[in-house]
Amino acid sequence: MTFEGICYYIFTASHENQLGMTALEPIRIALARKILLLWIVSEIAFVGSFFVLEHEPVKLFLVVNYSIQWLLFLLCVAIVRHDPVKKNKHIFLNFALFFSISLLFHIYNFVGKTFFADQQFARFYFNQYVSYGAYFFFLAFAIVYLCLDALFRDFKSLYKYALALAIVGGFFAYYYHGYVANPRYLYSTDDAKTWKALDDANRAYVKDHGVEPSLQTLAEIADLKLWNEGQPIGTLYPDEKLRRVTEVYPYLSGTNYIVFLQGPLYMNTIYMCILCLAFILLYFGYQYMKDPPQGAYIDKIMFLFLIFCTMEIMHAWSFIKSVEWQSFYELLNVGHAVSLCILLFIALFFALRLRFIRTVKGEFYEHEILVSPGSITRWRDALDDLLVAHFFNRKAILGRLFLKSSDKS
Repeated sequence: MTFEGICYYIFTASHENQLGMTALEPIRIALARKILLLWIVSEIAFVGSFFVLEHEPVKLFLVVNYSIQWLLFLLCVAIVRHDPVKKNKHIFLNFALFFSISLLFHIYNFVGKTFFADQQFARFYFNQYVSYGAYFFFLAFAIVYLCLDALFRDFKSLYKYALALAIVGGFFAYYYHGYVANPRYLYSTDDAKTWKALDDANRAYVKDHGVEPSLQTLAEIADLKLWNEGQPIGTLYPDEKLRRVTEVYPYLSGTNYIVFLQGPLYMNTIYMCILCLAFILLYFGYQYMKDPPQGAYIDKIMFLFLIFCTMEIMHAWSFIKSVEWQSFYELLNVGHAVSLCILLFIALFFALRLRFIRTVKGEFYEHEILVSPGSITRWRDALDDLLVAHFFNRKAILGRLFLKSSDKS
C-alpha cells in the first residue's frame, strides 16, 4: 500500500473508532430512506392511476415486475450521483437507462384506452418498439459496455461507448431493420402471409359448408405460395402444402394467431439475449484469465444478469413453442415468478453497491483500484466469506482474492 493510502486508512480508521460509526453512516441512512420514500410515493401514484384513468386489465405479476425495475432505476440514479469513480458512473448510467423503461411499461396499461384510444395498432406498436425493441437494446448495451469497460480499462469512455454502440447497434439493426422500415412488418412476413391464406380458405369453407375442413381439404383449396422476403416466387408441391397446413392449422383457432405472428419478435429477443450471454461469458473468462481490478459487487451483478438473460431466453422459447395463447400465459406466470426473484437479488446487490461506496472504506477502495490497484488487497464481501467458509479449504488457498476484507496491508 502506498504511503498516502496508509495515512488515509489510518485516519479514517481512527476516526471510526472515536465516533463508534463512520462519519457517513447518518448520510447513508438518510439516502436509503429517501430512495425508499421516493419509491413508495411513486408506487402509490402508479396504483392510484389505475383508479383514475381507464386502462386495460392489469396483470399483478407484471405490475410487481416493473415496480422492482423502477426501484432499480432509483438505485442506479443514486449510484451514478454518489459513485466516487467517474468511469463507474457510466456503467450504472447505462443500467439506469435500461430500468427507466419500467415507467413506459406502466404507461402501457393505459395505451389504447386513455392514450391513443383512436389508434387501432397503438398497443401493437408499443410492444414492438418498446417491449421487444428498446428494452433488449438497452439491456444488451449496458452489459456489453460493462464487459468492454473491463477489457479495455484504459480506454476513454467515449471510445467504449462508440464500440458498444457499434456492436449492439449493428446486431440490433440486423434483426430489427424490418420493423423500423415497416411498422407492420410482422404482417408481411412469409409466415403471416401463409397464415392469412389458410385463414381465408378456412373461413370460406366454413361459410359454404358449415363445418371445418380437414387438413387434406384445406391443403387442396388454400392458395399457398412460396415466399421470399414478402414476394411470391412460386407455388408449393402438394406434399409441402400438406406439411405447411399441418404446421399452421393449430394457430387458426381463437387468439392462437398471436403466438404464430409474433414468433419473429421473440426470436429477435433470443438473439439479443444470446448477445448478452456471450459478453457476460467473455467478461467472466477475462476475469478468470487476467483477474483485473473491478468495483465491489459488479461480478455478482453480472452473474445475476447471466441468469436473468437465460430466463428471458426460456420465456421467449416457451412462447415460440406454444400453440395456445392461454397455455402460454399459464407457463409464463411460473417463469415470471423466477424472474422476479432474480430482479430482487439484482436490487439487493445494487443497494449493497450503493451502501458500500457511501462508506469511507468503500470510497477509498474504489479510488485506489482505479489509480493503484496493486497497492491494496482485494475487497471481499459477505457472500465471498460464505463461499470460502463452506466450499473451500482456507489453508489450501492463497492469493489476494481470498484475503479477509478486514486485513490491513
